[in-house]
Amino acid sequence: MKTLLALLVLSLLVAPRAHADEVPAFDRPGIGFSTRTLGKGVFAWEQGLPDASRDRSAGTTTTTWAAATLLRAGLSDTLELQLGADSWGQSCRHGSGGRVRESGGGDGSVALKWAPALSGERLSLALKAGATLPWGQAPLGGAGHDYDLGVTLAWAMPRDASLALYADRQWGEDGSGWLLSPSYGVALREDLGVYVEAGYGTGAQYMRAAGAGVTWMATPRLQLDVSFVRGLDARTTDWQGGVGLSLAFD
Repeated sequence: MKTLLALLVLSLLVAPRAHADEVPAFDRPGIGFSTRTLGKGVFAWEQGLPDASRDRSAGTTTTTWAAATLLRAGLSDTLELQLGADSWGQSCRHGSGGRVRESGGGDGSVALKWAPALSGERLSLALKAGATLPWGQAPLGGAGHDYDLGVTLAWAMPRDASLALYADRQWGEDGSGWLLSPSYGVALREDLGVYVEAGYGTGAQYMRAAGAGVTWMATPRLQLDVSFVRGLDARTTDWQGGVGLSLAFD
């Protein structure tokens, strides 16, 4: 964690200043992703500080913390490369059998995101194809090779509001499944936004959940966020969420 804070301070000192009208579209927080890419020659670092989950099942409570890192690089105006990893994590299980604590690094991921230009001004679309890189170790990583194809469709609404629908199909060694997530967001002011969302998944992506989050543009290139997702049935993780930052570099 000290290393992450040091990198943040260094980035704020050396990153070039962004223009006020070049506010980037970050992918965190939330279940889905935004319908915009960064643009050619723009980079972004999105970091959980950390993200966490908590679940109680069969008399055992499991709490997991993960410093999820996502690096994004704009290859063109509509295409970007994404590299992700759970750079650090810890899992604690507490129940009748005692307490077990494990830590280490999780799996990674690689993806391409494409946001084609549409003719309408109110409708936007992005697609992302990705794969996991199972280099971590259990219980935080070490899963099989999985692949997914996701799409987000968003509609701009009056009064700085937006409605989006995210859909994702996953398949691979850990099984297959669908995940759907509608969301509604509104800008309270130029630098502050809130959103609510729901998640419905099947198979390997099983989920019945609802959540919300807040984003604050502390500077034209630095976003801070707080979010949570609440599981609505016994099969879904009880609580997920966390705090994070997203930083853009020209």
